[in-house]
Amino acid sequence: MVKYTRLLRQGLLYLVLALVLVWTFFPLYCAFVLSIKYPGDFFTPKYLPFLQFQPTLDHWLDEWRAFGDPAGLGRGLMNSLIVATLSSAASLALGGLAAFGLLLTRRQHLPIWPLVALFLLPRFVPPMVTIIPYWIMMRWLSLADTLLAVVIAHTTLATPLAVVILYGVMIELPTELLDSAQVDGCGWLDMLRLVVVPLLFPALLAAGVLCFAQSWNEFFYALINAQQRAWTAPLSIASLITKDGIEFEYVGSHLLLVMLLPPLLALLARSYIVRGLSLGTLKERDSITSVGPPAP
Repeated sequence: MVKYTRLLRQGLLYLVLALVLVWTFFPLYCAFVLSIKYPGDFFTPKYLPFLQFQPTLDHWLDEWRAFGDPAGLGRGLMNSLIVATLSSAASLALGGLAAFGLLLTRRQHLPIWPLVALFLLPRFVPPMVTIIPYWIMMRWLSLADTLLAVVIAHTTLATPLAVVILYGVMIELPTELLDSAQVDGCGWLDMLRLVVVPLLFPALLAAGVLCFAQSWNEFFYALINAQQRAWTAPLSIASLITKDGIEFEYVGSHLLLVMLLPPLLALLARSYIVRGLSLGTLKERDSITSVGPPAP
């Protein structure tokens, strides 16, 4: 009886995992199928190449020819790569300093929840509340339709995520290690540079990948800012909706090319991401409301 119960549980687990995989990868498969269909098959429920329809690579060849054109996907991908890289680097720098400041505040037996609430505030404010002030400020600073304006917006959105992840890892560092560095004459910046940062490499990589993915997929602020030059990859997909209809011949290839990079980065750094996100999860909730030193 115990054996059959164990088999039933494993079967249900595998069934749930299979449903999750199908739910996750079916949109990608639909985009792939759409990218190899002839125009006459766009509106037909055919999903099996060679069995239900004859595939073609004409759309991918057209995508490659137009990749470097001003209206092609290449410019959007390059702009998104620049914006996501700069915003994730800025978010890690600001988030690391903020998390280290929270750690020092906690070591001085002071409450940190007001600072945590302030750092997380950008994640709780709806974009519709800030989009008009953001647009006015960028025009006043002569940054409208520039990649720097998008970097500023994405850094504001990603910094709270970096603060939460990095602070959750910093509280796991042995207090004796920081005390020893302070006794040896390290200032706070030297302690952060020489002691904390080398130990936080997995968490930094995990937070960087998540911040990169968030910037890569952001659409609203990029749409408000873009006019001609600051055109990102999500906007390149949205531009396929024209006054004459939807350019279905490019929808599938655009989607696949835009969605490919974040999962690829996560796959390459999966071991660091799992390790970085798993550190500090047990003490993070208690430490945010704590007013005393960390438990030994």
